[in-house]
Amino acid sequence: MNVQLPASAATVLETGKAESEAGRIDRNGVLLDAGARLMRLHLELGGAKDGELAVPPLLDLAHHSLRLGMRLSRPVTAAGATALIDMWCECTPDSEGVSLLLSRWDERPLPEPSNRPALAHSGPADPHGARIHLDPLGRVMRFVPPAGYGKTDAAGSALLKPLSAILTDTEGEAADDLDKIDGQRVALRDDDRVWIASLRPDPASPGMVVTLSQAPALDDAETAAPPPLFDGERIGHLFGTQIGPALRQPIGRIIANAETIGGRLEGPLRADYAGYASDIASAGRHLLALVDDLSDLEAIEASGFSAAREPVDLADLARRAAGLLALKAADRKIRIDKPAEDEALPAVGEFRRVLQVLLNLLGNAINYAPDGSMIWLRLDDGPDWVSVTIADQGPGLSSEDQQRLFNKWERLGRSGDGGSGLGLYISRRLALAMEGDLTVESAPGQGARFTLVLPRG
Repeated sequence: MNVQLPASAATVLETGKAESEAGRIDRNGVLLDAGARLMRLHLELGGAKDGELAVPPLLDLAHHSLRLGMRLSRPVTAAGATALIDMWCECTPDSEGVSLLLSRWDERPLPEPSNRPALAHSGPADPHGARIHLDPLGRVMRFVPPAGYGKTDAAGSALLKPLSAILTDTEGEAADDLDKIDGQRVALRDDDRVWIASLRPDPASPGMVVTLSQAPALDDAETAAPPPLFDGERIGHLFGTQIGPALRQPIGRIIANAETIGGRLEGPLRADYAGYASDIASAGRHLLALVDDLSDLEAIEASGFSAAREPVDLADLARRAAGLLALKAADRKIRIDKPAEDEALPAVGEFRRVLQVLLNLLGNAINYAPDGSMIWLRLDDGPDWVSVTIADQGPGLSSEDQQRLFNKWERLGRSGDGGSGLGLYISRRLALAMEGDLTVESAPGQGARFTLVLPRG
């Protein structure tokens, strides 16, 4: 098919230079139309006339443009059989595919490292698997096929072409992205077997070598239908290491800026706008607390999770928790009766995890205790255990609520406090991980008493 170019694009770049040329692919990447130079490069890299565009950087940019639904233009460098080609590519997506506009086409000779090995079509078949040697540009330099590989001329026909001339994923899609194939199941073209790919530096050249070993058979669970596009469990496992840290910085900036505005630090502000800023900062803090809870949830539910065993002073940690939440309590005119400064209670646990549990328990007590009331932090010990109890004068809990209190996502019908329903679940899991426990005693109208028990130090 022919592509109508925008008038501003199809121009001569400089005197004596060739005009821009066009190409077009469909939504699956199949090349529908191409100028002479693009078609020559496509065929040179192993592409078919009605096949997927065989120039990886152009195909990647086109796919990216299609995913975003917007026009993209940037410089691209592609490796041909004998030259590196620099060009400017403009991709314009529509409902049927992507139009390519190539300009500033400039070819330069491929670098020739002095230690580049001579090209070799193949070696003797490897009885245990296969090896594909690649140059620094990712092109096939040598192919040692596996025993029983039927395509006798595969090695020669793939020389200086991308890895996809030989290798695909198990769905038959091109396997050109070296960062994604290491440890993955792949297939050789014109071969029914499945292999595990291993990517390592080539000791004999500046490039890489892909080693293929026979893949084990999949069990029934692994051969089931592929996971959905949104895999909540898989994404959840990325939260603490990737998603959570990425969210904390922008949320922190929102909170800081909102507090600056609400505090009128930059000048006078109408009272209602200051109130809006305070609401934004409060919502940001709730969101940041949820990020922390989800990160902790991922950590404690990971296989092999354990807490450190180190000597801690439970009395000191109780005083620290009271000090950290003193301002929050003072805002509600709540008094905290904490252990005396000379009290000590040796225990065994992980310092930051014990403090985390106490902050959660004390924070909950402040949230649900009435204004002007008291909260007590009391220490106790036994032959091989020690404990701290946080008691409040709140509304108390029924026996049914006490049974559900430590469940994941359980908020007992409370929906206005910004909590996640994870705090007590996480706290008890942490207590158990430290070989202790977290219990509750309460009755309606009689407040609640949460007790953290730990091994004696």
